[in-house]
Amino acid sequence: MQHHGLRRFTVHFALHQAATALAGAFIGAYLLRSGLPLPVALLVYAGLYAARIGVRAAVLPLVRRVGYRGALALGAGLGVLQFPPLLLAEDPVWLVVWVATVSFAEATYWPVFHATAAVLGEEGQRGREIAERQVVGLGVSVVCPLLGGWLLGTYGPAFDFGVAACLAALSTLPLTLLGAVPAGPVPTARESVRSADLIGTLAFAADGWIGAGLGIAWPMVMFSAMGERYEALGAIAALGAVVGAASGLLCGRCIDRGGRERMLPWVAGALASAIALRAMEGWAPVGAGAIHATGAAVGALYGPVLMSVLYDRARRSGSAYRYQLAAETGWDAGATLGCLAAAGTAWATGIPSLAVLPAVLGVVVVFACVRAAGDGRERAIGGRFAGGGLGEGAAAPAA
Repeated sequence: MQHHGLRRFTVHFALHQAATALAGAFIGAYLLRSGLPLPVALLVYAGLYAARIGVRAAVLPLVRRVGYRGALALGAGLGVLQFPPLLLAEDPVWLVVWVATVSFAEATYWPVFHATAAVLGEEGQRGREIAERQVVGLGVSVVCPLLGGWLLGTYGPAFDFGVAACLAALSTLPLTLLGAVPAGPVPTARESVRSADLIGTLAFAADGWIGAGLGIAWPMVMFSAMGERYEALGAIAALGAVVGAASGLLCGRCIDRGGRERMLPWVAGALASAIALRAMEGWAPVGAGAIHATGAAVGALYGPVLMSVLYDRARRSGSAYRYQLAAETGWDAGATLGCLAAAGTAWATGIPSLAVLPAVLGVVVVFACVRAAGDGRERAIGGRFAGGGLGEGAAAPAA
């Protein structure tokens, strides 16, 4: 039964990822085309992630009422509503409406998504499951950026965003067959904070900080470097997806054979080097496409290493949703600060590619957290927290 649930969840993921790759991956570029300078566009994203933190507590009664499966479908469905105000984002009022819509949809969706992935998967096969989900997304991650870039360049944003909205709505259908999600009781906001796993929350915060540089700032830097052509951005995104899926699958199988700790220093060093290479895009002898492909290969190694740790810890916590609620709040805090740091760097230096440079600090924190989780040192790190998190033996039996 769990295997069938995981398969339906993967179908949902593929459709949702298709909508994201078709339109969501171009939103930063669209904001630049709308006339926003890079630092201002990054400040908009900082506001979005800060709003998600504020909205998350308000979402809890809704999740408690509709259940995890219903909340997952609701979050994905609400994402459809972001596109009309986005088309009017040149007006600051509609830009604020877009931020509010996306923050509510994503605050509902992402904690439930990660909690579902944690409880439906099998411990001991976590790296392979995460990597295989990356490979399942390979088709959409290659075809949809190409298609999205072509649709944006040929027919304009309204047509592309409309197709993406249809795919996002379609992604809710597999969730109707998902069955119950045993992610534990829905906590109050205070309970989620008091029981937070410090290692997981810090690791997610660092991942958000890195994501602000690599996932938000870097695509906009590439878009500007390629003459603000949607088709070129889509082609480079597709190339990165191919390279990343191959390296991610290799990394996932290595994790399941017990190689996570052995790979960790190499992955961290390679990721820091990839960030530095992107920061030097303006001086590098190769183009942005080659730099992106190199970084995508390294980034796909990093994903299974981090998420395999967090999903295993969420599953052992006895309440995967409560765990992910605190972790996602950490991610949003890290992403907010990371976007502010990227915007400040781009504004102060006047060199867009340097906006990714602060992300290096996040690599150091992720390295420390994953190593501490592997060595069991979170007992010393997290002992001052109430309940001690997982490091103090607070893990309850799996739901």
